[in-house]
Amino acid sequence: MTEWVQMLVTMADGPRQQVHGTVVPYRNSEEPFHYYLGTYGEEPVFLPYHREGLRLYRWGRRSRIESLGGGVLFVSDGDTAWDFTSDPHRPRCTALHRVHSLGSDRCLVVTPRVEHWVGSHHARPAGPVTDLEFLGRSCWSVDLAAGERRGRPRSSLRLVVDADTGTVLAQHSGDGVDGAAYTDLTVDESPDPSLFVWSGPVVSDEESRDRAGNGGHSVTRHENDLQWFRENVTADPVLVPMLSDFTPSLVDRVDRESGDFSALLGADERTGWLVRRRRSSEPWPVKVHGNQIVWSTRDFDWAFQWYRGTLGDDGLALLQRQLHPDEPAEGAPHIVFAGSNGP
Repeated sequence: MTEWVQMLVTMADGPRQQVHGTVVPYRNSEEPFHYYLGTYGEEPVFLPYHREGLRLYRWGRRSRIESLGGGVLFVSDGDTAWDFTSDPHRPRCTALHRVHSLGSDRCLVVTPRVEHWVGSHHARPAGPVTDLEFLGRSCWSVDLAAGERRGRPRSSLRLVVDADTGTVLAQHSGDGVDGAAYTDLTVDESPDPSLFVWSGPVVSDEESRDRAGNGGHSVTRHENDLQWFRENVTADPVLVPMLSDFTPSLVDRVDRESGDFSALLGADERTGWLVRRRRSSEPWPVKVHGNQIVWSTRDFDWAFQWYRGTLGDDGLALLQRQLHPDEPAEGAPHIVFAGSNGP
């Protein structure tokens, strides 16, 4: 069994060799995401987030993010960061530790500073290190415990690390709501330091503060383009009812004696998730932050999660008629949050 200290030493300074590959993030929730931050007036910098995926280069503490089409979005030499999302010729420049991330993908792009690992939040293992294979490579996986916090509890964090290079290949929130993972990985034979620096003009923190003081928030290209769409196409919400296929593509757990099961729904398991147990008054650890509804029939408790869109009363009734046509829904089980899942 691999010890935590061995895994930590291997990944503490970032990938030992230059690597690159496609990273695809995910978020299994349509709930609004709340993020609070404070600045001295400058426009904050966020790691770019594209649902369709990104090209990520890593070497030590350095990182470079490109769109799948090859456009440069973000560059860092490990100390300074340059954000090209608003202006590809004059990026926003700030210290790397001031860059924000909105999802569970930061460890793929930014190697935590050494002092992070003596803290209490996502710095200590909640269980043993697991040996596994991912992308055809020998890897380690570990759950990192969340620090205590008043109010809404924080989720644990799961990392999957390449045992050879020390590259973080996947990061998942313990509640399964969001994360990101490589879909392929290449170890570059000839590292190129020039990929991770920018020597052209920039917008510094100080200049960004000056701009804010001379007229408020600077309008980005994306905001201009969105305003054009509202003025030239429509400013109204675009809402269209669509047919969703919840046919199970994989039943990953079944107990034939009790009738319990868990199934992934839709093509490539990307539509939703359905789980059933024998009816019980005991708490059921299947609760998630995303779209979810639970109900009971005479003999069973049911939990259904879907990843996209809105499920109205008519849609729910249609779903229930197909799952148990001769039994009406009656009541609902008590659910609680589940533990960590994912690779």
